[in-house]
Amino acid sequence: MKRFYLPSALVILSLALAACASPERRIAKNPELFESFPLEVQENVRQGIIQIGYDRDMVRMALGDPDRISTLRREGEELQVWTYTGVYHTTETYRVRDFGRFSTMDQNIVVDRTRQHPYDRMRVEFENGKVIAVEQAER
Repeated sequence: MKRFYLPSALVILSLALAACASPERRIAKNPELFESFPLEVQENVRQGIIQIGYDRDMVRMALGDPDRISTLRREGEELQVWTYTGVYHTTETYRVRDFGRFSTMDQNIVVDRTRQHPYDRMRVEFENGKVIAVEQAER
C-alpha cells in the first residue's frame, strides 16, 4: 500500500511543477499585467507565441524566465539576448563481448546508453526593451 502513495505523490508533484511553467499559470499570477496587453497579444501569450515588437513582460509571460541572459554589442548598439534551452535524448546500442568477467558464460551483452544533449531552442534579441529578432531551433 505504501508503494502506491509515493508514485502517486511524485506524479501529482510533477504535474504541479509543469503547471507552474505554463502560460496560463503565469497569467493567473499576474492578471492585471496580462489584461493590459492588446487582445491579439493576449491570445498569442496564451499559446506561448511571441512576435517582433513584444516587450520583456509579454515574452516572460508567454515563455517564462529565460535560462540565460547575455548582452550583445552590434554596430554600437547594446542588445539583450534571452536564451531558452532544451534537451533531446539519443540512445546508442553497443554489443560487448563478455569473456566470463560478468557472468559464468562467454556471451555477447547488449548495452543501451542514453545521452542528453542540451541545445539552445530559442534566442530572443531585445533592443530598447522590444523584441527585434527571434531565432528558434528545429527539434
